[in-house]
Amino acid sequence: MTSTPVTRDLEGKVALVLGGTRNQGAAFAENLAARGATTVVSYAGDDAAAQHTLAVLEKHGVTAEAVRSDATSSADVDALFAGVVERHGRLDIVVHVPGAVIKKPLADTTDADFDHLIGLNTRSAFNSLRATARTIADNGRYVILSTTLTSIMTGTYGVYSGSKAAVERMVLAAAKELGARGITVNAVAPGPIDDDFFRGAETPESIAAAALHNPRGRLGHPQDIAPVVAWLVSDEAGWVSGQTVRANGAMF
Repeated sequence: MTSTPVTRDLEGKVALVLGGTRNQGAAFAENLAARGATTVVSYAGDDAAAQHTLAVLEKHGVTAEAVRSDATSSADVDALFAGVVERHGRLDIVVHVPGAVIKKPLADTTDADFDHLIGLNTRSAFNSLRATARTIADNGRYVILSTTLTSIMTGTYGVYSGSKAAVERMVLAAAKELGARGITVNAVAPGPIDDDFFRGAETPESIAAAALHNPRGRLGHPQDIAPVVAWLVSDEAGWVSGQTVRANGAMF
């Protein structure tokens, strides 16, 4: 997953990637491990993916853990964060990946659809932001995935876009609250990424159309987004906070 050589600039730091065992989350987690961070990944239920990713992380010579945790449960998230600090002594970097997408017109969106999107996109973000504020070390880094679609807020992604727009406003609020401690809080908004998450919400026709709509003629890859997250968690990005960085190949 790691495509370019990296320095061991994160040695001595502890990182947590919520949803870090598949797709973009796995790419982010490997980057952190390759740079020397003790790396903990959480996952919802795919034990096989968790064990595979754990083995990849351990090849980088770092302490790594995979912990099952429900990002929509405040009790689970609080226990996850507390466990990281208890076992490893500190927490310096948090990357939040969990989310859901439902592609429906508003008229066809059910209450259950709405609750699902708010739970996995908005509530999970609140849970990890609150836990981060309570546990992360001074000068820490928090990065969460949003979506480029919040900038257009149209079509059959309306409720999904709204749930992510709320995330971006919480990011700004948290950045202001935590800035005095040197903690940065940012979002990264990818365009369509060629992974299980995007393909599960689309048809083959819409996937092909999305690729053609990009000036580069393809979907993004997790490796296109990982360097953006990698920079935001670095010391060099210490003056960047409260931002949503759009990484979409000029698609929008």
